[in-house]
Amino acid sequence: MSEVSLLIYPWDVIADGAERVVETVAELGVDRLVIATAYHSAEVISPRRLDRVSTVAEANTSHLPLGFNNFSGLVVPPSSIATEHPDLYPSLKRAADAAGVSLSGWGIAFHNTTMATEHPEAAIKNCFGDAFTHGLCPANPAAQQYAVELVGEIAGSGLFDRVLVESLSYLLYNHGHPHELWGARLDPTTRYLLSLCFCSHCREQGTARGIDVGALRLRVSNELHRTWNADAPAGRDADDGAEIASLHMMWPDLAAYTRMRNDVVTELAGRVAREIRAKGAVLDLSAAVWGRPAFSNWMEGVDVAASVAVADSFVLESYYPTAGEVARELDHTLAAAALSDRGAESLASAITLWPSFHPTKDSFLSKVDAIRGSGVSKLALYNYGTATAPTLSWIREAADMMRSGS
Repeated sequence: MSEVSLLIYPWDVIADGAERVVETVAELGVDRLVIATAYHSAEVISPRRLDRVSTVAEANTSHLPLGFNNFSGLVVPPSSIATEHPDLYPSLKRAADAAGVSLSGWGIAFHNTTMATEHPEAAIKNCFGDAFTHGLCPANPAAQQYAVELVGEIAGSGLFDRVLVESLSYLLYNHGHPHELWGARLDPTTRYLLSLCFCSHCREQGTARGIDVGALRLRVSNELHRTWNADAPAGRDADDGAEIASLHMMWPDLAAYTRMRNDVVTELAGRVAREIRAKGAVLDLSAAVWGRPAFSNWMEGVDVAASVAVADSFVLESYYPTAGEVARELDHTLAAAALSDRGAESLASAITLWPSFHPTKDSFLSKVDAIRGSGVSKLALYNYGTATAPTLSWIREAADMMRSGS
């Protein structure tokens, strides 16, 4: 059975009202709303409105009121939405229930700049000993406990039957916000090597597997220094990702360290899934944040086959210009799912409602057709507030296409 879901931010519910939001999306054929709860930073333009057009989200906070005393260590602070609009999520739930629209909670795990800044001991630490501020390390016990407690609070609210968990992984360097100054080579190889975490917990995990982590760390730092400062070869073509794949074949400790990262994330995803299910909901696990497409998810420690096995649904963020790119990612992910004896029913594919990705309705619907044609029955659309008037209206045809089965 097909399902069309639409992601939404809480400030859009405040601006438009819960009943109006639900009425609008139900008329478009949306089966499920997926609302952000704990979220990172964002500067958002809402093109369909004439006021409240620009929103700067309160960074790295929870908009859903949580039992903050239930966190044993790291804790996300409440936003003004949580304190000033405590009935926002319950009112949306009531309106959704009345209209027969399901409701999911959407939580961000490790992508939290405030938390990584205030707790550098729990942040990703590169080969040079620098703590990054854009994300927590999945191997850190305090970060792991925070992720489990966060999803438990979201699921335990009783408002959602599904919880979409994003950034439960090692986040790649190059955050994109705030303004970054980068003049040296930053391609798949250098980005991955620089993103490798060598915090004490990752080093312990690697050493337990027989990896000479000290030697690996030195070699990684030396290779980055060499690459960045080499005078030749001049005019080098851009790295397309083949180089880092080749290095894994020639560099056994790098390959073993990468495998370790994948296993750390998979084990944590299993803990998160059990916590959510214990609270009466199920896990929708997002693919990697920046390590996309799916065949690059390993760069963030996301083993696609293992993730499909652990999660109730594995959600691809297929934000690409062409239908061919969407189909390519789906085909690879279906191959990975088969390794876990699961199929298209275990997957969901998300695409944007932005004309920058689909200049015409036909180009948008061609991607929907690629998703439906692959056998994937769950389509997620991003998102309610940022869609233009024309692209929001396209949802109706997308929903009809998903339900047609032809």
